[in-house]
Amino acid sequence: MMRKLLLFIILTSTFMNSQVIKDTVLGRPKFVKEFVVFLNDSGPFTFMEGDNEYGHAMIMTPENLRSSMKNTWFETDFCRYINNETYYDKNRNITKETWYYKSGEIVDDYVYTYDHLNRLIAKKSKNNYSESLLHYFYDKDDKVPNFKEYASKWKDEPWEKYVNKIEDYKSLTVSKFDSTSKTDSIFVITNEIWKKVDDSSYSYVPDAIYQKKLSSVTIYNDKYEMTESKSFNFKNDYQNKKITETGYFKYEYDDIGHLKKMTGFDNGNLGDYSTTIYENGKIVRKEIRMGENTWITIYSYTKDQDVKRKTVYYDNKLWHDIEFEYKDNYISKLFYLDKFGRVDEQIEPTIISFKYKFDKRKNWIEIIKNVNGKDLYKWVRKIEYY
Repeated sequence: MMRKLLLFIILTSTFMNSQVIKDTVLGRPKFVKEFVVFLNDSGPFTFMEGDNEYGHAMIMTPENLRSSMKNTWFETDFCRYINNETYYDKNRNITKETWYYKSGEIVDDYVYTYDHLNRLIAKKSKNNYSESLLHYFYDKDDKVPNFKEYASKWKDEPWEKYVNKIEDYKSLTVSKFDSTSKTDSIFVITNEIWKKVDDSSYSYVPDAIYQKKLSSVTIYNDKYEMTESKSFNFKNDYQNKKITETGYFKYEYDDIGHLKKMTGFDNGNLGDYSTTIYENGKIVRKEIRMGENTWITIYSYTKDQDVKRKTVYYDNKLWHDIEFEYKDNYISKLFYLDKFGRVDEQIEPTIISFKYKFDKRKNWIEIIKNVNGKDLYKWVRKIEYY
């Protein structure tokens, strides 16, 4: 089961951004209510028995729930759960949203406040068990806050409050460029070091002396195109003496300077690597090797540069295949093949079609997801406008 979860994470991480309209709301929405209706005895996708409708170990934030619903709805043969009411101001900022379980119980209720410069200054969340309040403080017209105040409480318990200066989390850095070798080195200036607490534990604490620690190195060619990059971590050594290489990438370009190949190496295991091949700015092949296993993903595109097909091979055997058909910038049909646990079997792809209904503002208000000729899921949106 966990292996299937890993597959799901790998596949979703390789999905490409495109201009295809999925869950976008066009125009100036004032209020959107959206939910899923399960048809013909279907239900939400879950990993384990006992999972709630949102699924196993799901991070229950609005951003994550929306992303999970959008990707799985249009790129699998199953359906996640979604049920929320969202309010917008005239600048399209979300001012309030409430998420629900199927029972009607509130998952979380959020309220957002903005200032006259359209900056988020407060975020309040509440459910049956806890509350939290986050305030942001800005300096004059800055768009990035410099302080944040966080308060939270569990039901029937007192509030706890924390104040942080956001700048405290930004390390001071210095750069050194060698014009001969065209090497740019970035150093972190820090006084944080490990100190031994007892025989089995250490604590990361401030020291009286600041030191310069190598953070990254970038190498350029004569055209000042980045050809190599390395990243380093100085926090892995309890003796405060060594730095560890954490990432190494090599880059290749075509004759007109477009990136055509990027290769990454895992310094902890020299046999592990990833290679990404580009054509016209799009990924056409991605290979990942981890130990004895290799994943290869092949991409093809339509004339409009939308993803047409994505095929995944695991140790040279077909593992996963998706092919898209489009109509008017919407996904109209999907051919979906998942051979996890059945790589040696002959399996026909699942045929998925999407039937849309639109409102007068040309936003979809209903999509029925049909799987192998049977209507299984309906995603509904009720939209009010300014």
